[in-house]
Amino acid sequence: MILHRIASLLIVSAFALASCSKSPAGGDTDLIITGGPILTMEGAEPTTAEAIVVNGGKIVFVGSKVEALKMKGDGTVVRDLAGKTLMPGFIDGHAHAMQFGAQAVGANLLAPPDGNVNTIDDLVEKLKAFAQSPDAQRTGWIFGVGYDDALLGRHPTREDLDKVSTTVPVMATHISGHFAGVNTLGLKLIGYDASTPNPEGGVIRREADGRTPNGVLEELAAIPNMLTALTPATQEGKDYFLKRGLEMAKSYGYTTANEGRMFGPMHAVMADAANRGLVDIDLIGWMDYTGRAELDKGFSTRYSNHYRLGGLKITLDGSPQGRTAWRTIPYLLPPDGQKAGYTGYPAIADTAQVGAYLDEAYAKGWPVKVHANGDAAIDQLFTALRPVVAKYGVKPGQTILVHGQFIRPDQVQELKSLGIFPSMFPMHTFYWGDWYEQIVGPEQAARISPMRSILNTGLHATSHTDAPVALPNLTQVAWATVNRTSRSGKVIGPDERVTPYEAMQMITIWGAEQFGEQATKGSLKEGKLADFVVLTDNPVTIEPKDINRIQVLETIKEGKSVWVRK
Repeated sequence: MILHRIASLLIVSAFALASCSKSPAGGDTDLIITGGPILTMEGAEPTTAEAIVVNGGKIVFVGSKVEALKMKGDGTVVRDLAGKTLMPGFIDGHAHAMQFGAQAVGANLLAPPDGNVNTIDDLVEKLKAFAQSPDAQRTGWIFGVGYDDALLGRHPTREDLDKVSTTVPVMATHISGHFAGVNTLGLKLIGYDASTPNPEGGVIRREADGRTPNGVLEELAAIPNMLTALTPATQEGKDYFLKRGLEMAKSYGYTTANEGRMFGPMHAVMADAANRGLVDIDLIGWMDYTGRAELDKGFSTRYSNHYRLGGLKITLDGSPQGRTAWRTIPYLLPPDGQKAGYTGYPAIADTAQVGAYLDEAYAKGWPVKVHANGDAAIDQLFTALRPVVAKYGVKPGQTILVHGQFIRPDQVQELKSLGIFPSMFPMHTFYWGDWYEQIVGPEQAARISPMRSILNTGLHATSHTDAPVALPNLTQVAWATVNRTSRSGKVIGPDERVTPYEAMQMITIWGAEQFGEQATKGSLKEGKLADFVVLTDNPVTIEPKDINRIQVLETIKEGKSVWVRK
């Protein structure tokens, strides 16, 4: 480990070397990078170059070292990769970047390998430790992110969380982002008691009396309250969370991030932060359908200070691992409080209303991200979208299917005819592959995020982290997409594996395509932005089983270093 750290520091030091001469073109070239494999992500097969040249934040040359060095000018910096790999900066197909700060600041409730919470007692101790930290004062809540009931055996209840504190509200959020556990005081502050009905699209779980809330909240009973509890009250606190979250994203090689579900005020907060210069990588916001008025005012295909409001978000169901995803076939193991025959439930029961949201988006030119995990939710999407496509024509990529965990083979075949761009979630094969075999059976588990089947239709696709579901670690996602190995070591759906190069296309060039930015991002080509990531190893030549061991050494946005491993 010491030798690896020394090697990393030497690489960073080598990047600081500079030499000067005049550019043959008569202008100054800002940066030349050489000395290691430069993976361009151009074409259907891996292609590498010896050198890349940057000027004014854009790539001006990709090719041989000899030709690149002819372009040195006064002030040109020459960086030596020292054998490490350069490739396009990473683009996450779907995540919640405005929540990265909560993940970076709060108690880490994740299970291995991302954390070390294996029991409810571990969770309680993590929250107690966080309660003693200075960061515990920033939101008014003691909070932690990422517990997994599939490994803990159950959700933490108010009784568990009362052990953390009875005088300060406590919230533990689920790894899916679709559930939360709160203590007794937290329930009181939210306003949930025995007389409170379940909100539409959500469930307040109850004690044995069937009335008293037990502290476990599902979907729309949880999500709006999570946003409140995990958001600092002061501007200084909000800026601190944003900075911590962006630093975490850059540490995983992000040069383009996105907030996959914004509610009205979140857009103003992010626009203000960007205007104050706090955002140094690109961030795209997706406005929840309840905030469509913000899209009328703020939708843009162009970034302003690295931020743009890029489209509409519609959520149709919940979490597959949490068993709130809406299916046509019952779960084999229904969750607590549900009877045999339970299939999950919709977030928006009225399919005509879903169609109205889609029609408005197509009429106004808004791209749409649609969260649909269960096959019943995907049926609802298709039913709502077909008349819209008949009216406006097929617009490839206008609608993005997010997650699609339980998509059926017949639904895979219909994606292309509806112009849907799939952004899937193969990371689940590691985190919950074994769990899915229990709750939906091995046949359905093998079809989770069927990447190979999707690519076989001729479509491109992206994979994503959905962070703060686990960490925003895109090399871990690529590893899962290639290997599809569960926690127990079992391969989940071997026929759905992809090649390492395809997995990297999903987080670079196809990520850019998903967001309509392939002309400027996603590959290393003259005229594109100089968005790079420097890696310890080449992901397309390393052993596939070791892809998740690759570390990010540096993240470069438009030719400027924005993060360096120390």
